[in-house]
Amino acid sequence: MRRRQFLRHSGQLGLSLACLDLIGCQADPTPPATPPAPDYAYKLGEWTGDTFPAMHRIRDGIKAELPKPEKKVKLLIIGGGLSGLSLAHMCQDTDLLVLERESTPGGNAKSENYQGIEYALGSAYLVDVEKPFGEFYRKLGMDLKPLPQPTESVWTPSGFVQMEKGAQAETIERIQKEMRKMMDSRDYPHIPIQRATPAALKLDDISYYDWLKKDYPEYIPLADEYCWTALGGSSKKITAYIGVNGLSELVMDMYAFPGGNAAIAKKLVSAIGPERILTGQSVYKVEQDGRVGFFDTHAENPEFRCIQAEQVVLACPYYFAARLIPWADPQALKTMRGLEYGSYMVVNLCFEGQVFHQGYDHWCPGQDAWADFVDADYAAGNPVKTANVITVYAPFRDAVVGRALLQAGDGAPLARKVVDDIQLRTQFPKDKLKEVRITRYGHQIFCSRQGVIRQLLALPRHFGKVHLCHSDGQGCASVESALSEAFALAPVLKKKV
Repeated sequence: MRRRQFLRHSGQLGLSLACLDLIGCQADPTPPATPPAPDYAYKLGEWTGDTFPAMHRIRDGIKAELPKPEKKVKLLIIGGGLSGLSLAHMCQDTDLLVLERESTPGGNAKSENYQGIEYALGSAYLVDVEKPFGEFYRKLGMDLKPLPQPTESVWTPSGFVQMEKGAQAETIERIQKEMRKMMDSRDYPHIPIQRATPAALKLDDISYYDWLKKDYPEYIPLADEYCWTALGGSSKKITAYIGVNGLSELVMDMYAFPGGNAAIAKKLVSAIGPERILTGQSVYKVEQDGRVGFFDTHAENPEFRCIQAEQVVLACPYYFAARLIPWADPQALKTMRGLEYGSYMVVNLCFEGQVFHQGYDHWCPGQDAWADFVDADYAAGNPVKTANVITVYAPFRDAVVGRALLQAGDGAPLARKVVDDIQLRTQFPKDKLKEVRITRYGHQIFCSRQGVIRQLLALPRHFGKVHLCHSDGQGCASVESALSEAFALAPVLKKKV
């Protein structure tokens, strides 16, 4: 089906034209923190997330010739997110290597720890554990236990109320009834999209907003929050194919592990073998003959290196994959370059003592500081009384503005806007907030815009020795999308290597 991985907006914070000029510049990946205002005493941690300078260097063009290959492998996978790691796991019996841009594999599925609480830096939970997804998790040794109720709540003037018991209870019940009927039919908008029937594909011709306004107009404000946090735009922009698919969340159990979906990535790394994953390496060129050029992501004057592979997989966002293979089919490259991506932050609020424990995922329609937040310790089922981490998802409505703000590197006002609004809703004691940690993502959330499913179904996935394998190919950023891509490509590669 599909699963939220991502986020919404954090407001423009009075961005000036001078700040917009920063777009395209390089910035220190860990800019200095600015002290918060006196009424809070929290520490502002260093940035985590995307490393901009290396990617901007590739964007601006690297003219260096590829050096002589230092080694040969049968299969080289570029990208150590869930799609790349899953594919490597499925093909682990062959001679393979994974190249990952950042220092830690996982892509958006990473985690950190605060006072014994493992919290997500991005991808937090999943829904679909039916075949083949559940089978895959169980083979990895994942314990698939649904989260206890309440799983989702909505803000009201009197506090957070369980979604199914709030003002929209009757509407949600009607949606659930329709979804159960749709999910039992062959015309449900499936992930993988290759299963789509002509009737299901008609949903891609309209917006999610247009689908909702016919029978569920009162649900649109909540749908918009979900769309911004998961799909890269408002319901007026998003395809009804993916929007309706996402409604499966209202009728299926929710599953979350300590640290979110980083738990899946860690299991995959362990199964593949860390020695087969080369981290901190940015790929800048892929040739038709299987030669791949790369360099150290974090080096000021990196040495250019090269590996020769029999088969190459681009397990990275399509807009970036298109930069690596300029020799590929022009129409395919035009489609890949024309896709849209949102920018967002994940803001982890680290507390002394337990300040909030009222369920897992919490929504607040109608405000602009954040989209939703999860109680990081709720997934463990064993609350830590001495600490609490609230993981806040804060995407930007304007992706370009968001990227400029994130690159500018002043985390203090970005963090403070989120902190102030969360405090307003939860009334946590200000002296209990000890640290705020921001994770930034410049282009990671795929925009599931109207018409994109038909575009992706028409897009070639193979270019000679080079293959695409990324959640982008399924039209939305989700665990299921990443796995579906790997499930489809693995048998193809096994015949070749």
